[in-house]
Amino acid sequence: MKTVSEIIASELKKNKINSIFMLTGYGAMYLNDAVEKSKIKYYAARNEAAAPMMAEAYAKCNGNIGAVCVTAGPGATNALPGLAEAYVDSSPIIVISGQVEKKFSADNYKKIFLRSLGTAEFSVTRVVKNITKYSVTIRNPYDCLYEIQKALYLCKSGRPGPVWIEIPLDVQAFKIKDVKKLRNFKIKEKKKAKINLHRFIEGLNSSKKPLFIIGNGLKQSKTEREFRNFVKKYKIPFVTSRFALDLFPYSMRENMGLLGIKGTLYGEKLIKECDLILSLGCRLAPTLTFGNASYFSKNKRIFSVNNDKNELNNPLININQKIHADLDTFFKSIKKNKIKIKNSEWLDRCNDIKKSNPIKDIYKKSYPLNLYQFMYELCENSNKKHILVTDAGSNYYVGGQAWRFEKGQKEIASTTNAAMGLSIPLSVGAAVGSNRQVLSVTGDGSIELNIQELKTISHYNLNIKTFVINNGGYASMKKWQDDYFKGNRLDTEEKTGVGTMNFKKIAEAFDLKYTQIKKASEIRNKLKIIFSNKKPMIIEVFTDPNQKIYGKKS
Repeated sequence: MKTVSEIIASELKKNKINSIFMLTGYGAMYLNDAVEKSKIKYYAARNEAAAPMMAEAYAKCNGNIGAVCVTAGPGATNALPGLAEAYVDSSPIIVISGQVEKKFSADNYKKIFLRSLGTAEFSVTRVVKNITKYSVTIRNPYDCLYEIQKALYLCKSGRPGPVWIEIPLDVQAFKIKDVKKLRNFKIKEKKKAKINLHRFIEGLNSSKKPLFIIGNGLKQSKTEREFRNFVKKYKIPFVTSRFALDLFPYSMRENMGLLGIKGTLYGEKLIKECDLILSLGCRLAPTLTFGNASYFSKNKRIFSVNNDKNELNNPLININQKIHADLDTFFKSIKKNKIKIKNSEWLDRCNDIKKSNPIKDIYKKSYPLNLYQFMYELCENSNKKHILVTDAGSNYYVGGQAWRFEKGQKEIASTTNAAMGLSIPLSVGAAVGSNRQVLSVTGDGSIELNIQELKTISHYNLNIKTFVINNGGYASMKKWQDDYFKGNRLDTEEKTGVGTMNFKKIAEAFDLKYTQIKKASEIRNKLKIIFSNKKPMIIEVFTDPNQKIYGKKS
């Protein structure tokens, strides 16, 4: 005999989900108890908003589903920002939330339209439908095994994404006499449809200047080897979305770095010159296409391969051929076609553009410290033992432009949603989901939004180095204010509402070691000392408050 909660926990364990991020609450108390009994290791977030972010980074590092458990009402609604982040980033996480007993739930009475009936009641599954692949409230205890199996399957199948299961208290506690009699979810695998690549092959063979764009889909499909072999064989240059930035070494001749508003200058020049684009597992979002579809599409043919049909129907970009397929199928199919292109001259041209457009500020030594120089050195002195994490804001922009991945480093970052303050919870999930040291970069403004999770870091003694960029606050927002509003800096300077905290005292309050970096000459030696220390730390990095952040207006 097992309770519904114990069956849920057992099924998580069966699927090799050995860690869960949670915040204990009355509305999920039976679930909380079942997690502890199951020996799943739980990590206590200090706010539910951070828990899904932790789970997302865990999934990216561990390769498995990230799990979250939160209580009812405000506990569930607090988790929505992290859920939205996971949905936009196609991250496989499952959120299990509590709910009031059925008799106290307004949703239990279909003909009575009350906002709520019980205390801390909120019908979260209705709200999250647009930011999950699947959401359900388990009202019948005998559906519990079917629903958890279905949610876990959908979470990772096709294009991954978050799922949500809500369980009322009385259902959580309900005892199932014979678990073997519960219905199971049966997987109905669809046959992979054959794809016709003749139109693309024809376009590629006639192209003089092809350029590939790779995204998160390439990483998730684990087809890096097939891609590498293909572009090297045919000498085809490529640019990346932010998620794919760490897939291949920067020195690889075909690698032209990060594309988009937050990318490199030479990436933009290559888009202007190329005559054919192939997008592989990539969202052609405005941040990637410079917010200007006509500019991006001008004088070129565009092909896109994606396992999500919706992404192929991008209303902003005219795609010449939409190829609905997973990338494994695509690379197997392309081998059956004759490719005749020769791109030596075009590849040479791309590398000339890449070399002639360095980010000058990387090499500019200044006091206060130049942010480009610091981010470059952080990447340069790290290795395959490190995971680099960025927050939203200036460090995200600069990291994408200045980082030169060569040594097997892994990066965790947000993309289009870009929630401020996410780097601290992301670093927790990355540390739990890997055996690597985590180098987390946040801003003096961003850190305020999830600062409570510093206690999570210290409590579990996680090997996380939190670099706080002190540039006077909100440098990236200042950039947009300067671009659009002639420097009217509302809420981005101390005189208009924002002040800088004392991070030495913050470190002391959260039982963390503290140090500073102020000069360019001390970066390398300090990083060596910091990396050799296995304890969590806060490192305050003082950078120029007037630092220019390169980026194109959208």
